[in-house]
Amino acid sequence: MKEKREYVRLDLNLRVDWKKIMETSDIIAEFPDVTSNISTGGLCLIMDDRIKIGDKLQVRIELPSKKIINAQGRVTWISEYEITGRANKKMYYTGIEFTEIYDVYLEELNKFVLTSMSSK
Repeated sequence: MKEKREYVRLDLNLRVDWKKIMETSDIIAEFPDVTSNISTGGLCLIMDDRIKIGDKLQVRIELPSKKIINAQGRVTWISEYEITGRANKKMYYTGIEFTEIYDVYLEELNKFVLTSMSSK
């Protein structure tokens, strides 16, 4: 069965700083990770730490042009894998769907993804 995706995904490692959005006023540290892929609908992060499906995140994506994209998202899936050669070192592919993103950021991200796809 062929998977149907709503958005074109670009396989690319981009730096993303993220933090959990908490319902309390607790301060949560910001963490740096990288994408496995990105689209205008969301991204897949390669994470050192496992978070939960449904967690809400604030993400800050740095494009190669040094432009910054800010958005909020929700964790929709997690896939665990073990790094070969490292005893018990686990990493997590984490799918994040954008839930809030300003139009200006969405347009910039769409332009970046489409331009990058056409140059491949």
